[in-house]
Amino acid sequence: MNELPIQEATFVVVDFETTGMSAIDDRITELAMMKVKGGVLVDEFSTLVNPLKTIPNYVSDLTGIDNLMVRDAPTAREVVPYMMEFLGDGVFVAHNVGFDWSFFYHTSRRERGIELSNPRLCTAKLSRVILPYLPSKSLGPVARFLDINIHQRHRASGDAFATALVLVKYLSYLQRRYAIQTIGELMRYQEIIEKVEHPQT
Repeated sequence: MNELPIQEATFVVVDFETTGMSAIDDRITELAMMKVKGGVLVDEFSTLVNPLKTIPNYVSDLTGIDNLMVRDAPTAREVVPYMMEFLGDGVFVAHNVGFDWSFFYHTSRRERGIELSNPRLCTAKLSRVILPYLPSKSLGPVARFLDINIHQRHRASGDAFATALVLVKYLSYLQRRYAIQTIGELMRYQEIIEKVEHPQT
């Protein structure tokens, strides 16, 4: 995949809403996946997910997703095969990719015994280099700066769609500014960001 041109690669932008912050102890309540290829959104998949546990009130207040909404939704075990099929061998993308990847990885392993090894790209990390002067690199401020409207903030589809648009803008910028043309070059660029931010690791 390293030699695959960015324009030919498939990027799958993922966003989860969950019952909490721990991929081990908490569960998914909603997911959205947006497939980007050639700078265009080509497919999407989204669903509520029954976490089989109570959604805390503070989470419902933030996301608008309550226990009644997910009561008849499919469980993670039912949804994982669709997640895997949609992701395929694409580049996994998220804003703060560590969070969404951890839920994708642990859910797939726990529910279906599947181990993942897709390359991962973080638009939040890219934001810290591309928009260094922006006080906050969270999705809301980044989207506003780039004139991207998030129709439903803190809902999976709204956040994933906005992240996909951020990704398209960033890939175009990196190709123009740094002549980054392949997935390998893109991943190495992200590694440079990580080394600058965490020089001891």
